[in-house]
Amino acid sequence: MNAPPGPRALRDAFGTFATGVTIITGTKPGGEPAGVTVNSFTSVSLAPPQLLWCLQQDSTSMDAFAPHRAFAVHVLAQGQEALAMHFARRATVKFPHGANPAGDAAPLIDGALCRLDGTVEAQHAGGDHVIIVGRVSAVTFGTGDPLVFQAGVFGRFAPLPRARHVEAWETFEGDWF
Repeated sequence: MNAPPGPRALRDAFGTFATGVTIITGTKPGGEPAGVTVNSFTSVSLAPPQLLWCLQQDSTSMDAFAPHRAFAVHVLAQGQEALAMHFARRATVKFPHGANPAGDAAPLIDGALCRLDGTVEAQHAGGDHVIIVGRVSAVTFGTGDPLVFQAGVFGRFAPLPRARHVEAWETFEGDWF
């Protein structure tokens, strides 16, 4: 019988999966802005419009993403690597003074490829992380190309030669390439 993989092997294995990079922002009770870099982000449902991300249980930003709190997912564009690294670190101050809008609205980050605004619906235990499910209420599009992360480095997406756009619900017949 094989022993389960250790944390380093798991990190390396998970790192083989290329992913986009997001910064998710919210506001803690009391008005303090919060933001974290997340690549464990995915769609859940189109109807109702839901998404999810995972956050470490011991994150100092956890209370900003409690049920019924507002959030904004910022899908980062190429050139925003420094911003991704800034929000990936634990820091007492991630936003400049006055960066948070009034009330409980999530702080916004300029230059994102896309922003999905919404409200947290639920939190679920997931090992050393919490799975956060949110309902999307608005989508805003920017311009540019996506920032990609794989095997510990930032990069870019390049379509394969002769690749064609495929709708997820389309019945596929024929050759992919």
